[in-house]
Amino acid sequence: MPADEYREAIASGILEILGYFGLFRYPLLPAEIHRFSLCRCTPEETMNTLDGMTARGEVVRSPEGFYSIGVHEDWSFGRIAGNRRAGAILSRSMRFTRIIRSFPFVDAIAISGSLSKYYAGEDADTDYFIITEKNRMWIARSLLHIFKKLTFIPGYQHWFCMNYFIDTEALVMADHNVYTAIELATLIPVYNKERISQLKSANTWIEAFLPNETNSQDLAYLESAGKQRARHLAERTISLLCPERLNAFLMRLTDRKWRKKWRRRGFPMADYERAFHTSLHVSKNHPADFQKRILSALETKTELTGI
Repeated sequence: MPADEYREAIASGILEILGYFGLFRYPLLPAEIHRFSLCRCTPEETMNTLDGMTARGEVVRSPEGFYSIGVHEDWSFGRIAGNRRAGAILSRSMRFTRIIRSFPFVDAIAISGSLSKYYAGEDADTDYFIITEKNRMWIARSLLHIFKKLTFIPGYQHWFCMNYFIDTEALVMADHNVYTAIELATLIPVYNKERISQLKSANTWIEAFLPNETNSQDLAYLESAGKQRARHLAERTISLLCPERLNAFLMRLTDRKWRKKWRRRGFPMADYERAFHTSLHVSKNHPADFQKRILSALETKTELTGI
């Protein structure tokens, strides 16, 4: 590629990723811009291009060192406050990770959502991405969600947002787009880092959207397996009860309940499979359908609200 075209490609990648995070009013640091850029380049090339774009007024650098398209002084203050809240929540979430990992058939856990970008709003939830053993996902999910209903009593429900489950047979994600790529790349492993690393490595398609991603992982919040005698006893007991049939039954039961609720709210059924992906190996429960809203906002270049 000619040098001029290459520089333009780097600049275009910078503008695209700043536009993406601008939907969330979230300015970026140079290292983050390089990591999420859609153009393969070196950190030095990203920084040099940023300097030129800043001089030309194409992007703006805040006094705090964050970059955005246009002047947004409140974004930097909002990010700093959100980063501070996220640090406190991530540290506290370790005790809740220990609870989730103690449930039968839970194989790996990662922090997802805005918290995986080290940002937390004032009313932030702790979102978990959970991997279970093969053909045991719906059993694990059902037990965890029965438990979650009890967390409303002490007011801990926001610490147990478990909306995405897969089992070890479904490590390759079905949706291939920039939203899914960023969400997958930014997962923070909190239990079984080897499996989370395997998940990221299995999705080689990410490189088409994030060519600079190195799959490095933050292990600061990782929990060890520890002794889990009660969990192993529960797993052995459940394994005596035709677990494959029980797993399939719980899937059908949950799907019927979700479909009924979706229709009652008057939402288009065409969107159901994306917002509530339900199969033996995958359970995605995203009634707000963030993926559709974000991808639509990218196409129309309109600001997101309520995310």
